[in-house]
Amino acid sequence: MNMMSLTSKVLPAIEREFTMNVNGLDLAVKTWGDEKNPPILAIHGWLDNCASFSRIAPYLDHYYVVAPDLAGHGKSDHRKPNHAYYLWDYAIELSIFVRKMGWNSYSILAHSMGTGVASILNTISKGIKRIVFIDGMGAPFTVSAEDVVRHLKTSLRLSEMAHLTKLNGFSEKNQPLFSSMEVAVKTRQKVVGGFISLDSARRLAERDLRAVESGYRWRHDPRLTIPEPIQLTDEQAGRFLNQIDCPLTILLGTNGLFVGDKFHSKSQYLAKNAKVSWYEGGHHLHLENLSHEMILDIKSSFANH
Repeated sequence: MNMMSLTSKVLPAIEREFTMNVNGLDLAVKTWGDEKNPPILAIHGWLDNCASFSRIAPYLDHYYVVAPDLAGHGKSDHRKPNHAYYLWDYAIELSIFVRKMGWNSYSILAHSMGTGVASILNTISKGIKRIVFIDGMGAPFTVSAEDVVRHLKTSLRLSEMAHLTKLNGFSEKNQPLFSSMEVAVKTRQKVVGGFISLDSARRLAERDLRAVESGYRWRHDPRLTIPEPIQLTDEQAGRFLNQIDCPLTILLGTNGLFVGDKFHSKSQYLAKNAKVSWYEGGHHLHLENLSHEMILDIKSSFANH
């Protein structure tokens, strides 16, 4: 079933936006559906934003899909200059967000880096009923135990160089400047793991662009491109994945990031309640290759919530 036939059958979802202050940061949030329905917290990936779920959310018409822009992404606030972007900080912020939303129970839909955030959030937040991962298997950026010190030294050196020399877009004048939105959209087509269509790139780029006098610049914090000084080891990330005790569905792309050895190194940590399904597509298969079967898989995974 092609995208046109899928799109023609989906009913328009109620879309809203609001901002919530969490730990001094204003997080921009987009929602789909009726707030009286069972909630699904949608957690996007690295350098993406809540628009990542703009294609799949309308099909989840019996749920209230709530997608915050994580700190430093989309329209949300950036962290202070002396604060890195750690997965556990995202998890803490989302745990507070959930409490402020007043949810006693909820499910999670996560993509890429968002699956790493979700695996940590699951340890500190009560009431998670079901989890669906899209081309993600927990923390995406890990190090071996032997490389912890080397990684820390490299990351701190890169961070210091960026601040001292104003590289990597740390100063306004050195940030990428696009003459038009279309130019920026075409640049955004390049993603982790390959390229995405112009339409998918536009969905992500429009929320991540701000108009300036001579064109457009990205909204996201350029520091996101620098590795966090402290990362989970491969085993630590696996332990977080293993302790997920609610029903877990993992949808992976046949051309995504978890083909071959990468899948096997992660799958050894999956609990017995995890179900893995493969679908044609790459890392952004929920934007690029949304099929009738995938939609049914996601819906059935959230059933009885």
